[in-house]
Amino acid sequence: MAERRDLQTIISKLTRLFVTIALSIACAAALASAGEARPWLCRDKPVFSYNSGMRYTLTSSRGRAWKVFFMAFDPAGGHDGFEIVRSAALAGGSSASGFLEGGRYFAVAMYHQGSNWICPGYAQDQEHPPAGQLNNICYGEDGPPCLVSLAVLAAH
Repeated sequence: MAERRDLQTIISKLTRLFVTIALSIACAAALASAGEARPWLCRDKPVFSYNSGMRYTLTSSRGRAWKVFFMAFDPAGGHDGFEIVRSAALAGGSSASGFLEGGRYFAVAMYHQGSNWICPGYAQDQEHPPAGQLNNICYGEDGPPCLVSLAVLAAH
């Protein structure tokens, strides 16, 4: 009888220890990923495509730090099928440029607020981009003005 009670006490203590460890690991994982950008979760994902290489220029007007993600879609891939192909970080009032292979891309911009990356409330591709541009996409926190612009041009 005493041995059975001792065994139950040991099992109870081990169970509490296991639950405590599991909860600690889950909390640590949640905290570690709290500041991680997850662009595939953003509702607005402007898309652009071209059959050969493209150059892009990103311009940030002021204030916040932004990050722009170029994603490809693969239904068998993780993150709801979106795979990050390239990204570019922008400090307030800065610009960046780069090259993308021909293909179809989803462009998502996110801004940094506190320790979180936020999906903007406004992402709009100009219906008639300026001459020479394939696409001109504007991002704003909740609407215009355009705080980040993405110009996509054919790479000749």
